[in-house]
Amino acid sequence: MADDKKVITVNLSMFGQDAAAKTAAANKVAKELGISDEALAQVEEFKQQLTLHDAWDLPFMGYVNEDGYGYAYVPDAAICTVPYWDAHQAFLDLPYDVQTAFAIRMLFTHRPVDRYGADMFLHYQRGINVKWEGEGANEY
Repeated sequence: MADDKKVITVNLSMFGQDAAAKTAAANKVAKELGISDEALAQVEEFKQQLTLHDAWDLPFMGYVNEDGYGYAYVPDAAICTVPYWDAHQAFLDLPYDVQTAFAIRMLFTHRPVDRYGADMFLHYQRGINVKWEGEGANEY
């Protein structure tokens, strides 16, 4: 894959659009990578689980901003206690293409912490680079 590096480009102006436009943009990218409609439907099911367990504020893709030191992989930082649910393990239990589709969705639709966690996941787990474009974009 090193010779066949994939790149996803996200324009920062996308964040000002409505949820439907952001979802459509993410799904378009996912489909270009060969992800099926069935996998995209499973993304919606996982989103429902995150909502049910009030886990949206947890680093469910495993990457945590370590107090200004950058992002690190911390697999046990996404555990809910009432009821017990390990959001990161649930993410890892998703099929490969659903994990990828979910991370792509987070690039387009959620808070910066989710976007950067998705960026790290795609880079380190899938060999996909994310290029941010637009005013305020920074490349690292």
